[in-house]
Amino acid sequence: MSYEQERCLIKLLKQDPMPYLQSAQLKKSGLVDHAFSTRIGGCSSGRMASLNLAYHTGDEQDKVIENRRRFFKYFNYSWEAIAASTQVHGNSIALVSEENRGEGAYPGSAKLQCDALVTEEYGIPITAYSADCMLIYFLEKNKPLIALAHAGWRGALGGIGAKVVNYLKQNRQADSSQIMAALSPSICKKCYTVDDTVVHKFLSAGYRGSSYFEEVAPNRWQFDLAAVNYSQLITAGLKSENIERDSFCTSCNPELFYSYRRDQGDTGRMVGFIALKQ
Repeated sequence: MSYEQERCLIKLLKQDPMPYLQSAQLKKSGLVDHAFSTRIGGCSSGRMASLNLAYHTGDEQDKVIENRRRFFKYFNYSWEAIAASTQVHGNSIALVSEENRGEGAYPGSAKLQCDALVTEEYGIPITAYSADCMLIYFLEKNKPLIALAHAGWRGALGGIGAKVVNYLKQNRQADSSQIMAALSPSICKKCYTVDDTVVHKFLSAGYRGSSYFEEVAPNRWQFDLAAVNYSQLITAGLKSENIERDSFCTSCNPELFYSYRRDQGDTGRMVGFIALKQ
């Protein structure tokens, strides 16, 4: 079954006053709490309106803290108990333990510099932030083991999705047939254009065909970030029925999502989190 034929199972839950998205499979497992935020339900204003959850956007610090408090309280977690990294658009992975709880909660408190977090600890929400890049959620169904990856084009080029799967298998003894994955909203192929330089990098990495790129003008190509990340998970050994994707484009839906490209960099960030239930 091709990527395009997969059913869209990431659902927008229109809970007033704070809509969010969840994976049907991850929710059904009963093993984790998780969500991907929208831009609705916060106190930020202007280009950041309203639920901006990242400090590095130029928003007022107190407003970001209040937004985080509201969002994580919705899922019965303290915003001060999250674990976050400084995302560097790479493919490195870090294992989160109890000593990392709270890192990234306050400005400048993130000690890890990486784009994927893994944990076996219960009750620690591992987090990642995006505004067009894709987040990939992972759960090993037969053991306490979760991960969350930030996969923009640089991370995808570095194979971050496959690298996380291999890390889980090789370092945490995960069974790839038991790993579930969910792909968050991200910028769609229609909205995401890149130049020849980016295309050539992916061609050199083996990504060929119109399912990944389509030329629309000289030195301009439409790029399907989701298709690249999906194909990596399949190649790494995940079953297609264990991978969920969503149908929302961050750029196409300004009422729901921030978009770095659409808003020319002056915008907020959504958050994704996943935590092993205690």
